[in-house]
Amino acid sequence: MLQGLRPWLRRGVLALVAVLSLRLLPSTWCSRNAATVWADDAPSLRAMATGVDHWRHGQLTATALLTGSARFDGEWLFGTYLMAGLGYGHSAIAHPAWRDEYVGAMEHCIDQLLSERVRVFDRDAWRHDPLEDLGSPRAHAAYLGYLDLLLGVHRKLDPDSRYADLHDRISDHLAALIERSPIGLVQTYPGETYPVDNTAIFGALALHQRTAGADHRAALATARLAIVRFQDSSTGLLVQSVDPGSGRWVDGPRGSGTALAVYFTSFWDEAVSLALYRAQQQLRRDVLGFGTMREYPSGVDGRGDIDSGPVVLGVSISSTGFSLAGSRIHDDRDTFEALFATATLFGAPIDRDGARNFALGGPLGDALMFAMLTARPAATWSAP
Repeated sequence: MLQGLRPWLRRGVLALVAVLSLRLLPSTWCSRNAATVWADDAPSLRAMATGVDHWRHGQLTATALLTGSARFDGEWLFGTYLMAGLGYGHSAIAHPAWRDEYVGAMEHCIDQLLSERVRVFDRDAWRHDPLEDLGSPRAHAAYLGYLDLLLGVHRKLDPDSRYADLHDRISDHLAALIERSPIGLVQTYPGETYPVDNTAIFGALALHQRTAGADHRAALATARLAIVRFQDSSTGLLVQSVDPGSGRWVDGPRGSGTALAVYFTSFWDEAVSLALYRAQQQLRRDVLGFGTMREYPSGVDGRGDIDSGPVVLGVSISSTGFSLAGSRIHDDRDTFEALFATATLFGAPIDRDGARNFALGGPLGDALMFAMLTARPAATWSAP
């Protein structure tokens, strides 16, 4: 068909085809499985769960994660079991026939989280064991806040949860400290306060209120004021860290914290989660059809850290990966497919023997992708 065109026009058409192919084909190939994951396709979810089973049943230790920091290694070990448990919970809600099996998998994850070897990272930071410290002035948000959220998801699936008493005690402990806090936030570690960690607590308290009939209205009213206070007024993004006494910003608005807060606040208040998600969209940058998210607002440059992962040309691995959950929660399929293509390109998923693992992510990467790719709409958590 091109033979009848003038040579210069034919070359132009061929160049255009080449550009469009470069623009579309790689990202199209990498996003080819996005539709099945978006639709909660049973084989896709089962493959991710089976991939995580490998780590869950293995001899996973903090030292195997090798971040170079004993605390961060401990956080990553904790995060692996936490995100695996959330992924199993999401999948059990998506496929009720799997409920008994995946509630059992969640319980294995919770038991690991309760073990001394996993909670040692938090105990070493506070010089007090988090489970023995309930009722104290110490929040232990790095451990108790996230654990409490998983306990709430478990209790939603199993109202007779064997962890019910612990769930009640942790929730009451955190609610009391939120209410008494001069800034509406509690400390992750001594002298360190991160709003995103507190959003996990807010989600956990709302879930506890619904599943256990508790009354956390005062704490959640305080939480609502804190969210407003620690959103950057010009971007709407969540501030990354603040001084625990004065509330002064220590680290400004960031993509990674905001993206993860979109997920956590979806357990609490859909409108709050949606506002954060919309704010985060200003960070989106697409390259040849691959969706990415910046770590810092436009005009602000910064280096990567343990929260963001590597930052390359302003783009953050964590901000990009965590945003998969937000796009699912808020029914944004276009963003989901673009981000999924990027996750496939850089995560290098491998399907083998019915399991899907992300070759470049390791245990935490597999667990995170499992949780983020199966995140439920916010209405899930407010439903009876």
